[in-house]
Amino acid sequence: MRPIKNAKKIDYNLIKVFDMVITEGNATRAARKLDVTPAAISQALLRLQSLYGEELFIRTRQGLVPSSKGKSLHQVFRQAIESIENTFYDKTYVQESNELTVLGSDITENYYFPALLDTMLLNRHVIKHYAIKKTGEYTPASMLTHGYADVVMGILEIKNAMIESYLIDNLSDFVCVCGEKSPLVGLEQISLYNFYAARHAVYHSDMFSSFTADTIDLFKVSTPYTGRRKIGYHSDSLFGIMGVVEKSDMVAILPRKIAAYFRDVRRYNIKIMRMPDEMTFRALPVYAYLATNSMSYKNAKNLISTFQSISLIKPEKEPDIFVKDSISLCHL
Repeated sequence: MRPIKNAKKIDYNLIKVFDMVITEGNATRAARKLDVTPAAISQALLRLQSLYGEELFIRTRQGLVPSSKGKSLHQVFRQAIESIENTFYDKTYVQESNELTVLGSDITENYYFPALLDTMLLNRHVIKHYAIKKTGEYTPASMLTHGYADVVMGILEIKNAMIESYLIDNLSDFVCVCGEKSPLVGLEQISLYNFYAARHAVYHSDMFSSFTADTIDLFKVSTPYTGRRKIGYHSDSLFGIMGVVEKSDMVAILPRKIAAYFRDVRRYNIKIMRMPDEMTFRALPVYAYLATNSMSYKNAKNLISTFQSISLIKPEKEPDIFVKDSISLCHL
């Protein structure tokens, strides 16, 4: 390989800036994380690019995207950064190789993770699960690429050259659930009128909601009048939602498989009703993500493969076609 005559001019600050811009996706966020101005970020990138004499980034509508040369450099630079950071830690306290940190929500922990109990995975690994908030200091992508998490699960979409995505589930069959105190308990299918007349308990978790909006474009109503749902309870706890529905006259919209799990496995006294025929739901794909530079790549990939293979993931039916120009916006 031809040596670069300017190699001695490369300093650690340039490497840190280059890494932060790639993991954050744009110069503005990288500047905030490094506590410098965007102009300083641009100057550092230009300096690094001039040292290599090649284009390291391509500017797109989505932000700065690393070129093929930039991608190969980033892998090397990330290893260098991790090696330097590891010198500050006592090896006694370095995370064991069998530990896996997963970021998700209580749906991840209380619905998907119980399926692991029947596998050998829990005997081989120590799994740590945490909920993540979109108001946190780091984005899910940077949590993965910086090694703070091994796997991220949710319906959020992560696009990053250093991150792999895997489809875990496809939530497409939605139902309405109510408790024994609800006047709707005797129905097999809720009507459109009762849907809008009832008070709703709404589940909303950062990892199972859009990171760019506070609502999920979930269903389309084919009738001229779509009404507006009455929200009586709003929570990021799935157990909280189910408890309120079970003990009150409120209803909630849930994927059928999750509603059946709480009724049949968790033994909640709830009734599952079909949704109004006028409503067409779109599927909510659940993804798992891991970084290609992860120190636990193999173990994280095995965890994701296990999620993909367990019986919970079997589709119940073909997902409905989502119709554009949806009128109603709702949370899951």
